Amino acid sequence: MTRNKLLKLWHHSIWRLRNLRPNHEWKRFWFSRGAQIGVCGSSVAGTTAEGNHILRLNRNYALGPKGTLVHIPKDLGMYESVRTSGKYGLAESQFIASGLVSASKSPKDKVALVDIGSNVGLISLQAMNIAKTQNDIFLFEPIPRHVAAMRHNLKNFRNIRVNQFALSNRDGISEIFTEFENRGNSSMLDKVVPFKGRIRTEIRLVNTDNYFRDILNSFEAVILKCDTQGMDALILSQIPDGIWSKIQRAVIEVWALEDIAEGHVAKFVSKCQGFNYVSWSPDFRETVEFSEVSEFWLSKTSSWKNLYMCRQR
Repeated sequence: MTRNKLLKLWHHSIWRLRNLRPNHEWKRFWFSRGAQIGVCGSSVAGTTAEGNHILRLNRNYALGPKGTLVHIPKDLGMYESVRTSGKYGLAESQFIASGLVSASKSPKDKVALVDIGSNVGLISLQAMNIAKTQNDIFLFEPIPRHVAAMRHNLKNFRNIRVNQFALSNRDGISEIFTEFENRGNSSMLDKVVPFKGRIRTEIRLVNTDNYFRDILNSFEAVILKCDTQGMDALILSQIPDGIWSKIQRAVIEVWALEDIAEGHVAKFVSKCQGFNYVSWSPDFRETVEFSEVSEFWLSKTSSWKNLYMCRQR
């Protein structure tokens, strides 16, 4: 940006500041203008061959140090959050990071971070940068464009396994739908993604029970994140009891869609009775019973919350 353009933007910003109301309007203005002039958030640095956008961090954030290039699809949530504030879902990442630190008491401890529905891996990236632990990372994302971005974003971690498929209750082939104007919104559920202009992608399905038994059985502790746009209850109900006993912390998107099966929710709840702390907030200011979780999940209201669970605090 040239000196004249910067001065013009600065003078316009001063004028805007004089006419803003306090608090939320000022913050929204600051994040927007701050990203434009390179003092906060991130700057647009181009696009990739896959069509993802490249954002360059303007300051040090949990996503990485100043100058880090983050690959991300342009959408209404994730992209805008990183562009204006340099972060995305930070509370989730901090919750996961705390669990990784607690579980990694010795360098010899075998700890796995399991991220189901990774998208481009930002939640895990922030968590690993905060925790600074040497655990293994397992990421599950079926969309090729997202996987390409994820491989770039987490390229500095060694013990990482990127799985380009969706977990399910069977092996096979299926379709996933992506909203054209909001690439962060993808789901295997037809009703979740608006019909107009959506993109269909053929994806591979892998049986959850078999994968977890074969690959994750050797780990002593697991930290779990699950966000699959409506498929969470089905997937989580398929995780073997032996693996659930190793999960120390979990953050799960609970979306009260019409398609959610009562049997999947009931089976999930039956596997989670060993968690001593369950809440809709990461700081556990108010805990909830699993009966409330089930009631919300099956309410068919199309509303959603993040569910936080841990065995010890």
